[in-house]
Amino acid sequence: MKTVNITLKINPHELTNFESWLRNNLEVVSFKILPDTEQLYAKDETFKKLVKAVKTAQRIRDKYINDKN
Repeated sequence: MKTVNITLKINPHELTNFESWLRNNLEVVSFKILPDTEQLYAKDETFKKLVKAVKTAQRIRDKYINDKN
């Protein structure tokens, strides 16, 4: 079995039915609604630095995992 992580944009009025469908048809490990950070990213330099640091850390982690598997 493989674990897949995806990020989607969906209309809020469709969210409940979509989540129900996922849970009824798949083994959902995690379901998280992400906040809209577009304005924060556009206006806050500290947030931009945090986003960049997270992406860098994730890339390093993923490379480490891939190298060890």
